[in-house]
Amino acid sequence: MSNRLGAAIVVGTITGYLAGIATCQFINKKGSLSSENVLARVKKAVSEQWPINGAWIYLSPQSWSKDDFTHFVYKGGLTSDEDGIIHHFDFVADAHTGSLLELKAQ
Repeated sequence: MSNRLGAAIVVGTITGYLAGIATCQFINKKGSLSSENVLARVKKAVSEQWPINGAWIYLSPQSWSKDDFTHFVYKGGLTSDEDGIIHHFDFVADAHTGSLLELKAQ
């Protein structure tokens, strides 16, 4: 009988562990916006100050740290043509909210 009890404990432990991993992955994927959605939000925010001619974004979010805080972000870039002068910008946007965290001119 102790062999069955031991096997049941091992099976229960493995099942719980796998369920925990699956739940964490589901929450992480569900909580982040798509790269297209984030790019649209960034373009909308920046277009209030500069006309946007082109934009790109990495398709996979990544971890990014600044000021002792770690964020799950998308990185990308924008181009703007103002008075015949082309300006290039790199941006970092939060993957969960789409908020613009950093915008740097090249």
